[in-house]
Amino acid sequence: MRNAWLALPLILALSGPAEAQPQVWNGSLSRAQAIARVTAAGFDVRAAQADATSARGQAIAQRGAVSPQVSVSGNAIDSHLPQFGMPVATQAYASLTAGLPIVNIAGHAGVRMGRLSADASSADLDGVVNDAAFAVVKAYDRAVVGAATAQAQQVSVADQEANVRLVEIRVRAGKSPRYELARARSALAGARQMAEDAAAERDEALNDLKLLLDFEMTSNIKLTDGFATPALNDTQMTVTQRASRQRPAVIAAHLRLSAARASLDQARAAYLPTAAIAAQTYNGGSNPPLGGSGSQVGVSITLPIVDGGTRHGAVVQASAALEKAQSEYERQQLMVQDDVANAWRELQAARQNLKTARAALDDALENLRVARLRQQAGKGIQLETLDALAVAATARVTILQAQQRYDVASAGVHHAAADPW
Repeated sequence: MRNAWLALPLILALSGPAEAQPQVWNGSLSRAQAIARVTAAGFDVRAAQADATSARGQAIAQRGAVSPQVSVSGNAIDSHLPQFGMPVATQAYASLTAGLPIVNIAGHAGVRMGRLSADASSADLDGVVNDAAFAVVKAYDRAVVGAATAQAQQVSVADQEANVRLVEIRVRAGKSPRYELARARSALAGARQMAEDAAAERDEALNDLKLLLDFEMTSNIKLTDGFATPALNDTQMTVTQRASRQRPAVIAAHLRLSAARASLDQARAAYLPTAAIAAQTYNGGSNPPLGGSGSQVGVSITLPIVDGGTRHGAVVQASAALEKAQSEYERQQLMVQDDVANAWRELQAARQNLKTARAALDDALENLRVARLRQQAGKGIQLETLDALAVAATARVTILQAQQRYDVASAGVHHAAADPW
């Protein structure tokens, strides 16, 4: 899970322009490769990247309020309207105009707000990457357990077929009544139905994984990893502390809180004066002559006095936005504790249930062995064997589900802490 760099060849081969069609991938696919693919080219990640880029563009545009402005213009006139009392004249001039804000406190606050908002969008992108990685881990493990469950159900079918053959022999030998054969065949039919359902779930899980990875549905993927069941040496406190520092949602909420403060500063600064220097120069010629060149420099100072409540309304809105951002930041801080606590509790339950499932499988297989021996020795009844077969089939599936749950729960702790994948 942590070795996504191993998937670099896959990223280089499959990353493409945004308008690219779904990729066809035939061959092996590890969990690390799936994580690398979805964090580089997943649909949600690409959308978040676009949002972050857009926010960065808006921040760049905000700088225009406090940056020098330079423009070039030109005009050419050829006038022939003597009937209106205007002389026949020609003009051709080029003009260079420059402006430099001197005092613009509101503009500087707006620049700061734009930069903080762009940083918050980048943190949102990190959060989407974290969510996408966790989602693909769950999808990968679901596909793994789907394939393993389908195999386990085939084992159950084989066991039921063997039981039917044994009952047929005993019925022909007159050692068992014929209704036991009907019961055995009914159990076999049930096992085959469960095997078909498992095969369908296997294929559907693999299709869902292809969707997350933007793979063509015709791709023939071979999953190479089983359940990692990694040991987790952290404590709940250390995970919570780490999450408080690095959770993208907390970072983004803090940045948006700072941006809201900057927005309030911008609204309040609208009551302050602004000052700017403007300069203009022109060069050209005309007939009759009006002068070949000239320039002017001016300083403008602006102080709005009465605006009908526009500035006050902006301050009220910015104050409310600040309160909302503060509330969201506090909520995200508390959600860190909630998410880590829930993920940690899920891990504990998954670990305990995995131990129980392993013991249950051992007991089920031993019970099946004894039931078969009793059946072969003529001391057991058919119902005992059928029950033992059903319990063994359930135990095989349960251990796979328990392994999947533990693997996902372990990944869930890292997801809650926003650890690198």
